[in-house]
Amino acid sequence: MKIKDFSLNRLHNEEHFQFFTSFRDLVLSLTALSLKIELLFNLFLAAYVNELTALNNVRKNFISDDLVLADDDRDSLFRGMSDAVKSGLNHYDPETRAAAKRLQIVLDTYGNLATKPYDAETGGLISLIHDFTTTYAADVAKLGLTAWVTELGLKNKAFEDLKNNRYSDIAVKTILKMKEERAKVDAIYNDIRERINALIIVEGEANYAAFVNEMNTRIEGYNNTIAIRRAKAKKSKEEPK
Repeated sequence: MKIKDFSLNRLHNEEHFQFFTSFRDLVLSLTALSLKIELLFNLFLAAYVNELTALNNVRKNFISDDLVLADDDRDSLFRGMSDAVKSGLNHYDPETRAAAKRLQIVLDTYGNLATKPYDAETGGLISLIHDFTTTYAADVAKLGLTAWVTELGLKNKAFEDLKNNRYSDIAVKTILKMKEERAKVDAIYNDIRERINALIIVEGEANYAAFVNEMNTRIEGYNNTIAIRRAKAKKSKEEPK
């Protein structure tokens, strides 16, 4: 038994906050003391309040989720491409493994661009895409990622255009703060999840079964929501204009 992993980055802002409100309420009902996460939960509560403040600022400034969704699109593509390269490291074909190894070195150099501030991510992706379409084009093709790189370039450009054309500096800073606060909450939650999973291994399931079952039920519900949304987006993209 363990708390399931969960792609928190796929949640929209409101969904993200609602998920962690539910998490907070569940911990409060069972008590952080009984779960042996008092210190981490106190850190979580502080980060949770900061996220609420950031979310309220977004609402106050009448900023839609358009920019956040555009950022999510490119983040998802970047992570998917990175996963494909990582998978290629275990390919049966030695030439494919070699190509994946070279691309992995490039990705390691840039780091996880999906977690960087908006402008840093935009610039990093432009540079990465240039590398992947010039110096490493053959390796990209070897792994069948040419279309991924092209699509990532389009998504990055779409984000950049949307940011430049539709949002003021204040609006961008507001959304950026929301992204940063979300990342802090995510990090503390993952520490809590890992701690409880470790305690289950050491102490057994008895003291944690109720919490884990409740959390996994919530996670499954949000996973279904994300799956339905992605299926609708894919269908819409595949339908003829």
